[in-house]
Amino acid sequence: MTLILRLLLKAAPLIFFFLVARALKGVLQASQYGRGSGGADAPPYGKDHTGQGGSAGRRGKDPYVVLGCTPSSSNEEIKKKYRELLGKYHPDRFIGQKLDEEFIQLASRKFQEIQEAYEKIRQMRRF
Repeated sequence: MTLILRLLLKAAPLIFFFLVARALKGVLQASQYGRGSGGADAPPYGKDHTGQGGSAGRRGKDPYVVLGCTPSSSNEEIKKKYRELLGKYHPDRFIGQKLDEEFIQLASRKFQEIQEAYEKIRQMRRF
């Protein structure tokens, strides 16, 4: 009995630090994406080329990558790809289909990201 008690007393600090480290890891991951403990603003597409997640990462993402084009693509190709992606990710398309609210929000964020990327390309190319 004393042997078990001694082992528990020696292991207690290790167990305590393990649990604290696990809790801190969750808090740090949540704060990395700017979502607090709620998880509502989790990054939908993972990390981009800047190494950041969340909305800050989407702002730094290459607009050509978002639209699936290259800088050498013509204006017409970019416009065609933009219209195609808008039709695919438009939130109104998913609202009446009884899908999860989270999926609809994901589509809305992707839709907004596509619009922002197209606007950046339009400003850069002046078309």
